[in-house]
Amino acid sequence: MTERICTLCDEPMEVGEKSASLACEMHRECGLRSVVGGIGHLIDHAHFCAGVGPDAGLDYRTSALLVDVFVLRKGVHALQGS
Repeated sequence: MTERICTLCDEPMEVGEKSASLACEMHRECGLRSVVGGIGHLIDHAHFCAGVGPDAGLDYRTSALLVDVFVLRKGVHALQGS
């Protein structure tokens, strides 16, 4: 079996892991992060996006996992102010 790699974070995808598949294969969380922005962007856009970057100094995958938690806990309505 061929190892599946997320196109966005370049990390392996586990068997049975939920994924998004458009023109490429990616973790579901990485796809969400690519649409709504990194965790730094969501929690403090003015600070992180002006310097450290939208992922708050974290790697893409970690930021994506935190974005997923942010959306699950706060809801999509919390994204409107980002």
